[in-house]
Amino acid sequence: MSRPSGGGNGPEAPGGYARHRARRPRGGGTLMWLIAFAVMGAAATWAVLAATLGGGSSEPAPVQTVAEPPRTVTFPEGLRREDMARIVADETHISPRKYLELTAPSRRGARLAGADEPTSLEGFLFPATYEFTDETTGAELVQMQLNAYRERTSAIDYGFAGSKNLTEYDVLIIASMIEREVRVPTERPLVASVIYNRLHEGMILGIDATVQYALGEWKPDLTVSDLAIDSPYNTRLYSGLPPGPIASPGEASLRAAARPKRTRFLYYVARGDGSGAHYFSRTEEQFNRDVARARRNAERR
Repeated sequence: MSRPSGGGNGPEAPGGYARHRARRPRGGGTLMWLIAFAVMGAAATWAVLAATLGGGSSEPAPVQTVAEPPRTVTFPEGLRREDMARIVADETHISPRKYLELTAPSRRGARLAGADEPTSLEGFLFPATYEFTDETTGAELVQMQLNAYRERTSAIDYGFAGSKNLTEYDVLIIASMIEREVRVPTERPLVASVIYNRLHEGMILGIDATVQYALGEWKPDLTVSDLAIDSPYNTRLYSGLPPGPIASPGEASLRAAARPKRTRFLYYVARGDGSGAHYFSRTEEQFNRDVARARRNAERR
């Protein structure tokens, strides 16, 4: 440790030991005693200073680090596992490949779905904002989403769906379709009623969002060949519900799927006017008129 300059009684200080040697007075014994006293005083001063600054130890003081605050990642409603993996890649340190592996078909997914075969976690990955740090693992993030799904659905009444022979997993499937089809919140219970009514009548659902899921992308416009894709998720070809959810729905869609509005609607079509709303109808004739009206709206835009 280096000494500060201008040390008062220190040996190198102005007016200190060197000046006394140049003026050696009489009485050398007294002088030597004074010199020894000065040296001892300087040594004591440095000892106190060293103890104050370094705690009497040559070891450096430990460096205290400040914990980095947690960051957040947000998953919007209506995303597939692959969509969420891209957000994970863009906004966290977690490997998107690992995220997909953790949410792929598994026995855990089967237990959640009440299925016999391994099932993916599609639909159960609740859309919300989650906190994470550099120590958060992919497994922990997935578990946070599953915990949020359980918490946010714990108060939902599935009694009405059960009376229609629909399971909680069926409600999740219906909710995922609602989430992808609806842009106007008040229409969620109406779209749910169309799905329930068509299932009751034994009609195909004909929901384009399930075709998009089968294609693996959310295409804004579907071609004739797209609509003909041979997949159990193609509800234009196969009757009943698709095998699983097509996205992770939010709580509002889940509640609408569990308790739809009572209507006699069997059809709906997007209005095509930019509002995101739909025309709803009871008959095929009215539906065809609504389709023509929607086309005119789109042409005017």
